[in-house]
Amino acid sequence: MAIWRQKKRNKKLKYIMAKKSRIRIFGKGLLLSVHLILVLMLLYPQFFMPVGWIWVNGFLSLLAPYIIVLHLLFFLIWLIAKPILSLISVATLAIAYPTLLVLFAWHPGTPFPQKKKDNSLRITSFNVKEFNGNTPQPIGHKLRTEDIAASIQKWDPDIICMQEYNTKELKNDIANHATYFDKKYPYSFFSKDHQINEANYFAGCIIYSKYKILYAERIPYTNQESLIYVDLLKGDDTIRVYTTHLASFKFKQHDFEAIDATADANKAALKAKYGVMRKMKKAFMIRAVQAAIIQEQLAKSPYPTLLTGDFNDVPSSYTYKQIKGEMQDAFLVKGFGIGATYMNLSPTLRIDYIMADKRWQVKGWESVDENLSDHHMIMADLQLIKN
Repeated sequence: MAIWRQKKRNKKLKYIMAKKSRIRIFGKGLLLSVHLILVLMLLYPQFFMPVGWIWVNGFLSLLAPYIIVLHLLFFLIWLIAKPILSLISVATLAIAYPTLLVLFAWHPGTPFPQKKKDNSLRITSFNVKEFNGNTPQPIGHKLRTEDIAASIQKWDPDIICMQEYNTKELKNDIANHATYFDKKYPYSFFSKDHQINEANYFAGCIIYSKYKILYAERIPYTNQESLIYVDLLKGDDTIRVYTTHLASFKFKQHDFEAIDATADANKAALKAKYGVMRKMKKAFMIRAVQAAIIQEQLAKSPYPTLLTGDFNDVPSSYTYKQIKGEMQDAFLVKGFGIGATYMNLSPTLRIDYIMADKRWQVKGWESVDENLSDHHMIMADLQLIKN
């Protein structure tokens, strides 16, 4: 009887061990499958980009920082469970090195002076959100504009580029925002991309300058926005400065609510989420076309060139790569970390940029957030390289 019981226990133990083994194999197989999907998600945009599928790159680029973190997590998991498989993450991150290079800057402890050096040029770029502030209950039209103007001008930039700027072109009107800038910045060029409901009230991008404007031009997009540039006389040198605001997702309040309601799976919630995805897909495709226009214009510039703007796309995106080309991203040259400039959707979104061609030396970069807009103000000090 004892032998029979022992055999029964052994048989049961073998069954349990076999079951555990199958579970382990299944678990490892599932983990490996997820890991390989993450490999594809990180590497796909780097090597495969059919024109009609650029929007896929858009979605994957938003996820890139999180995908990288997951690869690091998988590296640690496989290092414990099956060390040979940890090489998947190592190889993937090595191949994706170009993506890592534009997502992170590696210059800690680089101070940005309140007062720039005499021989450098300071430029700032700021999406001012039509001076509407970034609080649920705005505290007064005039005060918000004054605060934004003061926030910018205390750094004494030579050139100010603003996106989502608006103004009413009537003297002594509270909405005439030019009065806060034109005393210190006598030269300006305003895109006037679209007219707001009231007469003489326009919105778009603007460039304010301490330097004389020799020439200015607006290159329109198809969505009531544009790329603008000015040729400026700085001493004996002519320089060209571009600024732009690329197509946004045009989210309304219900879209933000749909994004936040991640746990809801009812029909209405799913329909709202699909609407958000559709808006994002459309914007990704529009920005790809706008990026081509910018790329073409940059190639034509005969002068030392600077480009600023709100691209509404992150550094691993198709839009960014097309625009940047051989230009220097000031944040990557002098910044540190991820450098997020827009916080409303994710803490990883760097969508505002200052870029310079090779005829400039980037001396410093800074980001300022005083809760005056849904974007950070960014600045760079640059020095023209003399031949």
